Parts: sequence; C-alpha cells; structure tokens
Amino acid sequence: MNNNFEKLSEEKKKKIIDACINEFSKNGYINASTNNIVLNAGISKGTLFNYFENKRNLYLYILDYAIDFYVNLMLERMKDNNPDILNRILDWAKLRLSIAAEEPIAYQFFASAFVNIHDEIKADIMVRYNKLYSQGYKLIVENINYTLFREDIDKQKAVELIIASLTGIAEKYISLYKSMEDNGYEHIAKAFGQLNEYVSILRKVYYKES
Repeated sequence: MNNNFEKLSEEKKKKIIDACINEFSKNGYINASTNNIVLNAGISKGTLFNYFENKRNLYLYILDYAIDFYVNLMLERMKDNNPDILNRILDWAKLRLSIAAEEPIAYQFFASAFVNIHDEIKADIMVRYNKLYSQGYKLIVENINYTLFREDIDKQKAVELIIASLTGIAEKYISLYKSMEDNGYEHIAKAFGQLNEYVSILRKVYYKES
C-alpha cells in the first residue's frame, strides 16, 4: 500500500474505507466493483490504485481495518472476564449481537470474509483467521473455573462444545435479524433471553449440581 493513503485526513480515509466496506459486504471479494467504490468514495480509480496497487491489497487492508475495529470494540466493552465460562461466553455472544445490530455493514463484511474464501486470497485470509481464533480462544479460556464442571467429563472437550454452541446460536440470531429494518435492534432483548435459556441447558449438562 502507498503510504500516501495514510497521509490523508481521517475524514477522507473514512469515506474511502466506508465505501469499500459497503461494497465488499454486499458483493464479496470477487464480485465487488471498484467502479462502485470510487463512485461512492468520490475519487478516481487511478487514485484508488495509486493507494493500494490492486484489488487484493485493497481488500486485505480493509479487512485488517475491520478486524481491528471489531476486536477493539469487543475488548473495550468486555472489561471483565467472568470465571464461569458459560457466563463469559454468554456475555461475549450478547456483545456480538449488539455490535452486529449497531454496525451491521461492518460486521457483515467482517463475518463474511471468513466463509466462501476465493483461492486468490485464501492463504492471506487463513493467516488472519488463525491469528484471530488463537487470540479469541485464549481470551475465552483464560482463568476459567474448571471446578464448576462435572468430574466425569473431559473438561477441554466440554469447553470446545460450549464455545461452538453459543457462538453458533449467536450467529443464527445475527443472520435472522440482519434483514430487518432496524437490524433486529428491538429484538435483542428477546434474543438475550433465549441465549440465557440455552446457557441454563448447558449448565445442567456440563456442570456439577449446585
């Protein structure tokens, strides 16, 4: 990437970044139109490629921006990690729902970047995915209270199943609500209540009787 892009004012950079996120979130990497991007950003195609050289570099820069934005927002709002992993993941799942409703286009781009990956950028995406997964998993399992689990189960496998279950359920609601006019914002309380019900079931399956 040309360093000239970083020298732009924050307002101009944001306009270009927003135009890219909007286009990539709708059409993905291959089908995204740089013509649409420059039209919405108010710049020429020559200027865009002077900054990023090619579409691949542009996409990866925007993806890195979206990852940083999403991760920093999650960390900023999730101040404390509950030692009860069910409550911890429930908090993370609720936070994902809230962010998806507040920033639907950015979240859609962020989430869709890691599915149906084109071969041209697959290696680049997997590097980012593996780093993100490693960091996220560490935050989720750090300092959890394993004494809450039943003695007759494999605790590590139980943790993996809990993470997969609650993450999948949160994504289900995000997919369900994203087509609504308010991106499901008014339905978040209902989704939170249902997530609590799932956690109650998981608690009975994996935890000792209290």
